[in-house]
Amino acid sequence: MDNRRLIIDAAKGLFWHRGYSTTSPKQVMTEAGVGQGSFYHHFPAKADLGQEVVRENGRDLVASVRAAMEGLPTGRERLAAFLGSAGDALGGCRIGGFAYDAGIVDEPGLREPLGAAFNELTGLLEQVVREAQDDGTVSPKLDPATTAATLLAVVEGAFVLARATGRQASADAATAGALALLDG
Repeated sequence: MDNRRLIIDAAKGLFWHRGYSTTSPKQVMTEAGVGQGSFYHHFPAKADLGQEVVRENGRDLVASVRAAMEGLPTGRERLAAFLGSAGDALGGCRIGGFAYDAGIVDEPGLREPLGAAFNELTGLLEQVVREAQDDGTVSPKLDPATTAATLLAVVEGAFVLARATGRQASADAATAGALALLDG
């Protein structure tokens, strides 16, 4: 594995567990087992590494949602699969957690890939809501854009509730309620 990949993988874990703002380049170097020269060769500034990690986590999230939906016959089942992504809410969302990190949201270069990931996911969900309406598995009264935004907010909120309460049941109740609302 090349040093760039080692650095990114180490940063993904550290940023997730410790936060972007509170993780130093030195901690990333130590975790990755690389020297300062290698680190700064690949990432001249910590923000450069942050952008790459946020982008990768966003791509990973969208890919995992697409994979969970793949092959499911109805739009409603695909939406249920998305809601099921909060099935391990105590672990938290690897992209949503960045929205609480001041070092991410205060830096436009870091906030942009975070927003882009959520925008892509919202677009995917909007498409699936339309498909579910077309196949008759959710209410035709639902506005696809609003419903997509709501479903994303429910899942992200489910992660927050589960972590705050220490109970997966908090997330499960939120996602079950959202699924019931799809019926209009």
